Amino acid sequence: MPKRYGQGCPVAKSLEFLGERWTLLIVRDLFAGPKRFQDFLGSLKGVAPGVLSHRLKVLEEHGVIRRRMYSEHPPRAEYTLTDRGAALRPAIRALAIWGATHLDAELVLVHDRCDRGIEMSYYCPTCDEHITADAARYRPRRARARAAKRA
Repeated sequence: MPKRYGQGCPVAKSLEFLGERWTLLIVRDLFAGPKRFQDFLGSLKGVAPGVLSHRLKVLEEHGVIRRRMYSEHPPRAEYTLTDRGAALRPAIRALAIWGATHLDAELVLVHDRCDRGIEMSYYCPTCDEHITADAARYRPRRARARAAKRA
């Protein structure tokens, strides 16, 4: 049963289903392309088949992954990311960068051209500029709708 935080914060809302053990690693593996159940069992050492099956179902229910049956007898499925799932790439890369920097991870995410470690940044597509974390804040979603009505 996923943990419910009862908060409107987007981090808490995301963690209600993405924070379950193995979930983000499943998404991470799918960035390399379609995977079958057995592929996950091979790459996610220690995951129980029942847990994996449940995580895949939850991700599918949330529209993060898509399941395609490639065999009816026996039933076999292949999993791919949806556009919604692919949109998690920056979040997973941010975790990779943080882990490499602060947790002595074995791998580091690097820029292909110069082979140096990269950093994450905030970007405003409206202003077309990178901004500091200090220049960003949370606000209620409804405020945007009210502002649009006034305009």
